[in-house]
Amino acid sequence: MTAFTTGNPAFSPEDLAALAAQHFGKRGTIRPLPSERDQNARLVCDDGDYVLKIANPAEDPGQIDLQNATMLHLARVGQPGIPRVVPTLTGADRASVSVGSQPAAMRLVTWIGGTPLAEAPRSLEQLANLGRFMAGLTRSMQGFGHPQAFRPDFPWSLDHVIQLKDHAEDIADPTRRDLVKRLFTRYETQILPHLPKLRASVLHQDANDWNVITDAADQTRIAGLIDFGDMCHGRTVNELAITLAYALLDTPDLYAATRALITGFAAEFPLTEDEADLVFDLMRMRLVCSVCLSSRQSKLHPENDYLLISQAPAFALLERLERIDPAFMIALCRKAAGFEAVPGAGEVAADLATRDLHPILALDPRRAARIALPTDGSRAGMPAFSDPAFDGWMQAQRPTGLPEDLPFLGFGLYGEKRSVYTAAQFADAASEERRTRHLGIDIFAPAGMAIHAPMDGTVESVTYNADPLDYGHTLILRHETAKGRPFFTLYGHLGGSLPGLCQPGQTIRAGELIAHLGDWHENGGWAPHLHLQVITSLLTQQGNFFGVGHDSLWEVWADISPDANLLLRLEPESFQIEPEPPETLLARRQQVIGRSLSVSYREKLKIVRGRGPWLIDHSGRRYLDTVNNITHVGHCHPHVVEALARQAAELNTNTRYLHGAMPRLAERIAATMPGDLKVVTFVNSGTEANELALRIARTALGKKDTVVLDWAYHGNSGGTVEISPYKFKRKGGFPQPDFVQIATFPDPYRGPHRGADSGPTYAADIDRCLDAIEARTGSGAATFIAESLSGVGGQVILPKDYLAGVYARIRARGGICIADEVQCGFGRVGPAFWGFATQDVTPDIVVLGKPIGNGHPLAAVVTTPDLAAKFANGMEYFNSFGGNPVSMAVGHAVLDVIEAEDLPARAVTTGEALMQGYRDLARRHPIIGDVRGMGLFIGVELVSDRDTRTPAPEAADHVVDTFRLRGILASTDGPDDNVLKIKPPLVFGPAEAAILLTETEAALATLPN
Repeated sequence: MTAFTTGNPAFSPEDLAALAAQHFGKRGTIRPLPSERDQNARLVCDDGDYVLKIANPAEDPGQIDLQNATMLHLARVGQPGIPRVVPTLTGADRASVSVGSQPAAMRLVTWIGGTPLAEAPRSLEQLANLGRFMAGLTRSMQGFGHPQAFRPDFPWSLDHVIQLKDHAEDIADPTRRDLVKRLFTRYETQILPHLPKLRASVLHQDANDWNVITDAADQTRIAGLIDFGDMCHGRTVNELAITLAYALLDTPDLYAATRALITGFAAEFPLTEDEADLVFDLMRMRLVCSVCLSSRQSKLHPENDYLLISQAPAFALLERLERIDPAFMIALCRKAAGFEAVPGAGEVAADLATRDLHPILALDPRRAARIALPTDGSRAGMPAFSDPAFDGWMQAQRPTGLPEDLPFLGFGLYGEKRSVYTAAQFADAASEERRTRHLGIDIFAPAGMAIHAPMDGTVESVTYNADPLDYGHTLILRHETAKGRPFFTLYGHLGGSLPGLCQPGQTIRAGELIAHLGDWHENGGWAPHLHLQVITSLLTQQGNFFGVGHDSLWEVWADISPDANLLLRLEPESFQIEPEPPETLLARRQQVIGRSLSVSYREKLKIVRGRGPWLIDHSGRRYLDTVNNITHVGHCHPHVVEALARQAAELNTNTRYLHGAMPRLAERIAATMPGDLKVVTFVNSGTEANELALRIARTALGKKDTVVLDWAYHGNSGGTVEISPYKFKRKGGFPQPDFVQIATFPDPYRGPHRGADSGPTYAADIDRCLDAIEARTGSGAATFIAESLSGVGGQVILPKDYLAGVYARIRARGGICIADEVQCGFGRVGPAFWGFATQDVTPDIVVLGKPIGNGHPLAAVVTTPDLAAKFANGMEYFNSFGGNPVSMAVGHAVLDVIEAEDLPARAVTTGEALMQGYRDLARRHPIIGDVRGMGLFIGVELVSDRDTRTPAPEAADHVVDTFRLRGILASTDGPDDNVLKIKPPLVFGPAEAAILLTETEAALATLPN
């Protein structure tokens, strides 16, 4: 005898009222309630409402014990919304009544007021609240146990659903029967083995929409839960799975409902990762349980049509779920539970962010001219990517003058919502929402362009996806992180060469040719472009993969397909339309900035950020910086930036207060100096440093007379322009000041004295200058100032023994020697930390410029204690922010980087490679007359005739402008502006040197004959 085969109790309302009064002392009105196998009635009394429950005589008394013990436990722990057990007049938790001459248990519990969920309007807020309520119940059940909860033969026990496997044969419809059999097979092979790892507890197990009660005043709130008749012990997550199964019945948006309910549940009772992995399949197995039991009952009772009618919603849900990728649903459940949608998604992203990658095109896309291609209408007049007119439009955007051998790329955005995805393949059975948000990056380029593997991998699949607006020829590569986790890259819209280049299982090496861009007829019907996508899990897809995801589920899709820019490493401006392009900004600048402040290039560049040896313009294009010696350790070096920000957040004030950073930096600088160069004064720029150096020297000498080199440049202040022939001898200049003597510029290539041994001859010209000073002042004592290697003079390496001869002559007349190290110091010239060391001399004063601050306004003057004492003549020297704490922190950080990254040694290695490369180019290009340099202080002099050494400034100008078009920032120096100067940040390495040499040859090849 079972409760399913024994007749229900059938007391009249009058009898029920009498029983309630007799056993519980409660008098009121009886209102019958529906019940499957018991008899239940609502008892309305003056002190509240109750439910009178008379069990089926065949009901296991142990189950009554379990239900009552559970409700009593939940009352003790304060769980709201649960019926409370009302004791009998004798204090028992039940009474006994006779049903058909058999004893049956009678109980009274409190009524949970409200509206059944079945009768309430549905909302996502309501589902989230349901999740939270069931989680609270689950939490309250932790630690509760009861022997009657262990029911291995209970047909509704989800832990034992496998025992219903043979019931599948009772399903009449063969298609549905096969569906259920497949789910049993999946459960048996993929779910059942993992159950022992899950938490277990006593479960309610029946949160259907008639047992869940909503608040009558606010039906988004859950008031309570009733009917504890299906309780059993099982995996704790079953509670959520069963709740989810009922909640999804007839739900229009399965994705949103699933996420809302699980998110609410996990917020109150966090799931384990294993539970999050399995809850979707356990939910489906609850539905399987339902249809199996109803099919078996229908077979036993064919006259009961309701049994098949009642299973229709469950089958409908199973069939909808069957049309959805189950791995995506698991990913959704994981994300809703607070985990990565795909295990290891973050690991994949971190691995890609740090690994060395090969450019995907022959020209690194980071260096290519480009245009951002948003589809939101902000790019006026742009046709759709599927419109044949797009090709002509794209060609019209190509910059005028861009060399024909360089591509012009268009970039379609990752994560962008696109209205073009309206075809049926962009919808699914779970939701009316179309998948519209782009999961890859598009690279628009001419058909036939070669595609290269960004890293090692194995060919996962090579397919032709022929649907309109699909990928056409498609390649998927499999890769592994450093920890061995697999992930994938997808290349869509390829050309017909793909099958001949790649086959499944084939090993691919980074840089290997893997495909070509397809044309319209072979790429799915799009303008030629590459769809590039990173995939952390292929879910259950084969040969193809979703290229767009749901906007509402973006956080899930972003874990499945993280930003493909991890492969390209493009700057954010590559995907943005610049609201103020260079021509607009130039016009505004000319309104408010003096025009004497020049701007480089005929076509002006708007630079928005820097990284290492690269500068980035407003379009996101990278330019290789070959001339910015000021950013000595690279643009925006993270150690320098961090030091600046940290100190700026703590203190920045003037130098009238003591701060330990200043003497520490002075000590570090002085330790690199020879002899008695021990006293350091900090200022804000090289110009200011040269001004101070002149003041120290002139104060010590008592006179202003100064000897400089022809074509020298020492700053932009009035005092330094007076000693800079580069300025005062040119347009807008003035006559040579009478206190300035100009020595012959010691150019061993084009000067009056040539060759490596010309140093002493040039040095002898200093006597002429000192004699003129003596004739004018009565004393030959003077200040001599010169760069240790000449920058604006044409990147000239002073000939051997030149400074030694000059310094000896200056000092013999009582003068002072200043070394201007603004452009050549701090290890730029290689093993010698200072340029003057390459001439085996020790100056009296050394001037350091902004490279010490990596472009931050910081410079310094280093001199001897004797000269410092003479300068301290009673006139105070004060510099408000020369040596401020922020500048000092930056200076320390720059020295840290120079030492930690051994930049002087790198400068030697890279410089030698560059100079050898230019000498090789000179063999093929006679316009290169001279290649000279030390470390990363290099000059390449262009001449129209090597015999006469006639300067070729027009050619140099052409090369520099062509460089800009090709993504190289360069400049010229020298009296005739015919010397290509190469003074990049010291992080400029062999890879950058190779780029510069390649682009130099390309630029030289465009010179007119």
